[in-house]
Amino acid sequence: MSELKLLQRKVLKIGPADNVAVALMGLEAGDQVVLDGQSYKIQSRIPAKHKFALQDFNAGDRIVMYGVLVGQATTAIRRGEVLSVLNTKHQSAEFHAKSVSQTWNAPDVSRWSARTFLGYHRTDGQVGTRNYWLVIPLVFCENRNIRALQEAFEKELGISPPETYRRHVADLVKLYREGKAEKIKSYSFREATSVAEPAAIFPNLDGIRFLTHDMGCGGTRDDARTLCGLMAGYIHHPNVAGATILSLGCQNAQISMLREELRKRDPPLDKPLLVFDQQESKLESAMLGEAIRQTFLGLLDANRLTRAPAPLSSLTVGLKCGGSDGFSGITANPAIGYLSDLIANGPVFAPLKDEAYFKTVSVGEHGHTFGWNLNHLGKEIDFCPDATRILIETHKAEELAERYRSSRSAAE
Repeated sequence: MSELKLLQRKVLKIGPADNVAVALMGLEAGDQVVLDGQSYKIQSRIPAKHKFALQDFNAGDRIVMYGVLVGQATTAIRRGEVLSVLNTKHQSAEFHAKSVSQTWNAPDVSRWSARTFLGYHRTDGQVGTRNYWLVIPLVFCENRNIRALQEAFEKELGISPPETYRRHVADLVKLYREGKAEKIKSYSFREATSVAEPAAIFPNLDGIRFLTHDMGCGGTRDDARTLCGLMAGYIHHPNVAGATILSLGCQNAQISMLREELRKRDPPLDKPLLVFDQQESKLESAMLGEAIRQTFLGLLDANRLTRAPAPLSSLTVGLKCGGSDGFSGITANPAIGYLSDLIANGPVFAPLKDEAYFKTVSVGEHGHTFGWNLNHLGKEIDFCPDATRILIETHKAEELAERYRSSRSAAE
């Protein structure tokens, strides 16, 4: 279907068994729309993204969308009338075992079979697209020390965020000290001037990631093991070169437990792991001083790593859920589904599987990704910087939905 025809479409029925449709653009009472050869008179104003009835509903009737039960009518709803919280309520079918065998038509991915990417090769066979060092506490009691290390490393390595607002405060302090407090009320802050970034001290290191949490001390042993499993997943991530661990010493989440979880993911356990126990140190300052020394030496080693070609089968890709709206189910979600079909069949990675507790995905023979991605300053961003974004226009909704339906038709 041409883009012109797609733009002319006003409504979309997602599944053949659905008794509601989606307005792809705003509709007004009295408008006539055609869907699957049938004409519908719109009974009320329907904003874009909202749903309307394809049949008359009585109170208690089931509302079906995507081929499944999604709601129930609470009052009578006319054919062509908008659905809202005023006339519907949520309802879903009871949980049941799989009743249909799924089939999958693999797309042709031969054009990517010989492609490679430049990545950081880890000793366990994984290949990362970035090269980071982690600093993590085993217990929340060490969060303060993690922040102390963060401030020290970020400022001295030149990777701290711009201090625009700190300069604003400095301007006001200067006025006050000069006896010009009245001018503060009307003072205009200077625009931030561009400052040349300092030369990277470690050009092959993408940054240091400082993680904190509020666990590790009490709770059950299972809680502590779950936490250690989560941290082991981060450390084992292909984008991580090594990690510094701060421990108080008396917490449930012990370093031995973390090592056990790491060995589950990497039996040789040869990724650099620097551990510092506060209760074994004479002074907190002594522990932090040694942690800074050993971490800096670890950064030196990580900086010696360089990118080298790797097959696409070594690439780790993560899927991350963002914000949802009335179109995401027929635009972004099918697009990611179609993209997953392409890469799951090709050399990029093996089929995805859900990872318990982490609520992320495990991909490839070795790699795991846990939903965090970093920019050049080591700050979290909303999507993998190495992945190409797919920009979905709303007028592509029907095309994407049809593509998704076709790929799953054999399973219906």
